[in-house]
Formats: sequence, structure tokens, C-alpha cells
Amino acid sequence: AGSGRASVASGHPRVTEAAAEILRAGGNAFDAVIAAGFAAAVAEPALTSLGGGGFLLARTAQGQAVLFDFFVDTPGRGLPDAQRDPHFLPVTVRFPGCEQLFNIGLGSAATPGGLRGYLHVHRRLGRLPLREVLAPAIALARAGVTVNTQQAYFFELLIPILTLTAAGQALFAPEGSVLGAGEVY
Repeated sequence: AGSGRASVASGHPRVTEAAAEILRAGGNAFDAVIAAGFAAAVAEPALTSLGGGGFLLARTAQGQAVLFDFFVDTPGRGLPDAQRDPHFLPVTVRFPGCEQLFNIGLGSAATPGGLRGYLHVHRRLGRLPLREVLAPAIALARAGVTVNTQQAYFFELLIPILTLTAAGQALFAPEGSVLGAGEVY
């Protein structure tokens, strides 16, 4: 039993709400982190996804520090150079103060670790059943998320990447222009 006090911070209010909901339901900090990760994949698609990877530095109630490494793996690792095709497509993203070249395409894709990592952390340190931890993200995905100003800004910056494929165009620019603040995706 803890003090009953907790703080939750994230890059999107709906993600913060998802984590707080899990804490109110009796989940521990690890349940809340996992709920936030899944909710962020829905509410912040320009910044995060289950197709990425990450790290989680945990400190258990018993004081044990554990580092979970679920970063991505590069496809083709171990292949001879002659069998590797980098398949990069350069795309320039224009930030307000500078331009940055991103390489997208098959060569930029890695074997994701995020989903597997979240599920591993939940199995090891979570308290609530997984279906309860996933419920806030599932509700967000079903209802849709209203694009806030911050997400609209990221969508605008990433237009060349988000609309490279027909699937991306249908999702992020359904009427020919990128989703703006106040629209629902």
C-alpha cells in the first residue's frame, strides 16, 4: 500500500487520463505506464507507436532497479553486405529553425520491440489484468481522438512522411490536406 498520491505526465492529455484511470482502478505505476504507452500509440501517432521500441528503468516497491531494454532490432543483421539493400528514401522535414533530412523506406524500418516490451513489463510488474490496462487505449481507438494543437503541428511538420503512401494519405490527409486541430482521427 502506498500513500495514495501519484503524478502522471505525458505528451497528450488523453494519455495522461488513461494512466490516471488505471491508477484510480487500483493499478500500480507499471500498469499506468503500460496503459499510457498503448494510449499514446492512439493519441500521438506522429510521435509514438507500438511499432517502435524503447527502454523502461523501473524501481520496484522493494527497491530493486531493473532496466527493460525493448529497443528495435535492425532487419538483416548478420547478412553479408552483398545481400543488404539499404532502401532509404530521403525526406526533408522543415522545422521552424532548421531543416532535417530523414531517411524513410524499408531500410529505416526495424523489428519493433515496443509491443513485446510493454507486455513483458506488464507480466513482470503489473498488478491489474491486461484487459483492464488496455481498456483506455481501446476506448480511445474506438471513439477516435480529436487532434489537439500540438499533434496538428507535428502532422504538419511530418506531411512528407505521413502522406508518402496511400494508406498514410487516407489516414492523415483524408480530404487532401493534413488533419488539423479539432478534427477527429
